[in-house]
Amino acid sequence: MLRVERVGCGDWTALKELRLRALEVDADAFGSTLADERARSEGSWLQRILVGAWFLAWAAEQAVGVAALVAPLGSSTEERQLDAMWVAPDWRGRGVGEALISAAIGHAAAHGATSVSLTVADSNERARGLYQRMGFRPTGERSPRPRDRHQMRERFGLILATAS
Repeated sequence: MLRVERVGCGDWTALKELRLRALEVDADAFGSTLADERARSEGSWLQRILVGAWFLAWAAEQAVGVAALVAPLGSSTEERQLDAMWVAPDWRGRGVGEALISAAIGHAAAHGATSVSLTVADSNERARGLYQRMGFRPTGERSPRPRDRHQMRERFGLILATAS
């Protein structure tokens, strides 16, 4: 059985372990490096949890996926960004990504956000398909990836339904 839970301060070690695993398995998928993440202090991990909404997907008491919902730099209070998304290879294609995205979107909507965006590498067709199935659409905004300026990424966006 799969469950998704928001990460609290007491779960920082589980978040750290899965984030490090993500960087070991798919290093080129992220802006951060394994060395940078390993060097983070406990306080840095706790601060991360406090300024964003992090979610872990659990299966058989093992964390198998992670996603973060953050406020983009310079954005309005109505915007959120889906970030740090990763699913363990053995769990891909089994609904984990959808569950994480649903939890993040639900959290964003419940806390007054009107839109959620994300960036995805051009080369990551599987993730692009997942995001489109979940309702995200390409915005046409493109930029070089931070760790490899020769590869491009695209911003996708999702407008959330607002209560009238």
